[in-house]
Amino acid sequence: MKKLSIAIVAAVSVASVMSSCTSDPNSPGYEYMPDMYRTQAIEAYSESSFYADSMATRKPVENTIPRGFMPYPYPNTTEGYEAAGTDLKNPLAYNKEVLSEGKEIYSKFCIQCHGKSGQGDGSVANNPRWPGPPPPYDGRLKDLSEGKIFHSITYGKGLMGSHAAQISQEDRWKLVYYIQKLQGKDLDAMHAAKPEGNEEITQPESNEGSSEEMTASM
Repeated sequence: MKKLSIAIVAAVSVASVMSSCTSDPNSPGYEYMPDMYRTQAIEAYSESSFYADSMATRKPVENTIPRGFMPYPYPNTTEGYEAAGTDLKNPLAYNKEVLSEGKEIYSKFCIQCHGKSGQGDGSVANNPRWPGPPPPYDGRLKDLSEGKIFHSITYGKGLMGSHAAQISQEDRWKLVYYIQKLQGKDLDAMHAAKPEGNEEITQPESNEGSSEEMTASM
């Protein structure tokens, strides 16, 4: 038993010495099976000697798109804005659940500027240093079409930046329904003849907001 204790103490001492014998203060010392936690693959945003420019993260191949992604066909221009307003229709079937989810999304991303009831009186808009509040939804924006609303959320409008990276395409359409409610539209009457339940989203996606601002105001 005494010999076993001595052997254990000796092993611990050797391990401690080996762990401390390093010139790198950030090194964990002796590593048992380092390949378990030191990946051999190239890590994103790290340098790599494999490529001539040393950049591990590569740009997509020109004229290709990610699997499952479709470019948004309407450009961030006045013409694109007007075309979206005419052509784009909400692909989600309207129901109370979709409206409720749209309200939740609004409370997370929009209420700070547009206010709880869409009057443009949110906490950010009320800041005296803010250039000016957004128009009320039941006022100047009451006739804004669903396509223009979606387009504006996707690209941003005026002082509002793009929300395409923060809000998925499906959630943007749910948000459109809730904004229409804030406009004062009777959604129950408008969609009374339509079946309930969400339909498959087929509208092309966009996760990129353009730095170009729209000339028309939202």
